[in-house]
Amino acid sequence: MNNSRGLLYPALHKFYSALNSLEKFEKGTNFFDNICYLDNFFSEYRNVTFVLQKSLANTLFMPTYEKLRDQYLVNDVGKWFIEKRNEVLKQQPFNLEKRIVISIYSGQTLSLPELVFTIDNDVEISTIVDSLRTTFISFGQLEVMFSAEFLFYEYGHSEDLYDNLILGINQMKLLLADMKKAINEDRTLSNELERKIDKMNFYRVPKDLLFIDDYIFYCKKEYFEKASRIALLSGSGQTRVPIENLNKMYPNGDLFSKFELMHVVIFQMGKSLLPTCLILYSDDTFELVTFGFSIKTTVYRKFNEIARRIEANKIVNVLFVTEMYIYDLDEINNLDSRERVEHAKSEILAFYMIDSHLAIKSHSYDTKQIDDFKYIGSIMFSKSSEQVLPRYMNPVMQEFTRLKTNFK
Repeated sequence: MNNSRGLLYPALHKFYSALNSLEKFEKGTNFFDNICYLDNFFSEYRNVTFVLQKSLANTLFMPTYEKLRDQYLVNDVGKWFIEKRNEVLKQQPFNLEKRIVISIYSGQTLSLPELVFTIDNDVEISTIVDSLRTTFISFGQLEVMFSAEFLFYEYGHSEDLYDNLILGINQMKLLLADMKKAINEDRTLSNELERKIDKMNFYRVPKDLLFIDDYIFYCKKEYFEKASRIALLSGSGQTRVPIENLNKMYPNGDLFSKFELMHVVIFQMGKSLLPTCLILYSDDTFELVTFGFSIKTTVYRKFNEIARRIEANKIVNVLFVTEMYIYDLDEINNLDSRERVEHAKSEILAFYMIDSHLAIKSHSYDTKQIDDFKYIGSIMFSKSSEQVLPRYMNPVMQEFTRLKTNFK
């Protein structure tokens, strides 16, 4: 080995090779290619520790490596990674299974029976989506909002493949980061590889952007539209931070007021903003979920996902800000969401909140008056307007209601 490259270079390159294979794994890719990418990933991932042990042999750092290996890699997922690497190298390609769940959003969320595919019976997603045409027309609605979620498993197992992959990747990243601190090594090639690894998408991009597609079916024109979406990622990598951080920036008022002031200021500066949820947890940490979408299906799905997390993640408060159009309902009664836009009377910046006690707050601002501080103050310090949430937040309200009823 060329020691001038540093002790960590071989391991970092193997880790980069593993992640590079996984970058090509996509929901719409055929089974042959996705299995190939997984096989390469498991092989190269396992090689990280092989080459690292060789680099550190006969050095003072071997005991540190063994300690970190036991800390980060000796667990059920680590054992599974070893088993898969041995299996794909010596026995057979990874036995991949794909499941697709179609969820329809209206008054209630309806999930169609799960579709299960292997390499023996795979079909194109476009075929599945198009097969829904007759069903959706029979609903007698102007439009049908739905999403297609892709879930991947090892055949015969119930653990989500994505969850295991992300855990394994994050544990290896921690091991390599701690080894770098212990060795105190600063080498050009290793630093370049670290930068490349940090830019990889698979483990950084939110799971829904990778494995969920949102659609609207416009029934009059029998036309499917697929959503374009974006998400704002935290540069620090931390999703949850202490609420005290927000309190320091905005010391006055309750959480709704702080959230409101923060985003009014953002809107004043840019005259636009991305829809954002603030999710407060029972341990006084919070998470900001900022996303953009081209069709409203995405926002319906987002609040369904938040509702499913409330009990397990101990969510106690959900706030939301978004731009909205205001219409004369008589003018848009028979128009779908695309046709309505040209009939908008005004645009507002709308704020909503519901907590675990079922307290509801809402404020809305005419965007044309957003630079008028007197107007801003009159809205911000007024009593919250009508105690009604937009329909897409109903799943959150229903889940808070269920939990409140059950704990009486």
